[in-house]
Amino acid sequence: MDERRSHQRFACDLRARIALASGGAELDGQAIDISFSGICIHTTARVPPKTRATFTVWVALPDRDTAPLSLPGKVVWSTTVEGMEQIGASFDRDLDNRVWTRLDVLLQYIAGNRSQLERLF
Repeated sequence: MDERRSHQRFACDLRARIALASGGAELDGQAIDISFSGICIHTTARVPPKTRATFTVWVALPDRDTAPLSLPGKVVWSTTVEGMEQIGASFDRDLDNRVWTRLDVLLQYIAGNRSQLERLF
């Protein structure tokens, strides 16, 4: 784990949506890593640092998708990589217990623990 990070990041391939707090625009993308503290998403449009947004992710399974998990936060950085915008964001720390629990289950699922998958629906 990168010593600058407070939480382990998990490589992932999750559907993602960024809902900007100002203006109401929504951007679809693909989450490429996620942790308890933040997320990295590839999308088509640049989002400036410090932009407030809600970051929503869900797992696309062969037979159905999980329920969306929405996490408010802010963009920390944005850069162009291979023709796409890569956005790094931090989640707000004051999320309710249900959101923290669902995020924990999602991270366990990504790490290979499938025992609580039903809690994501």
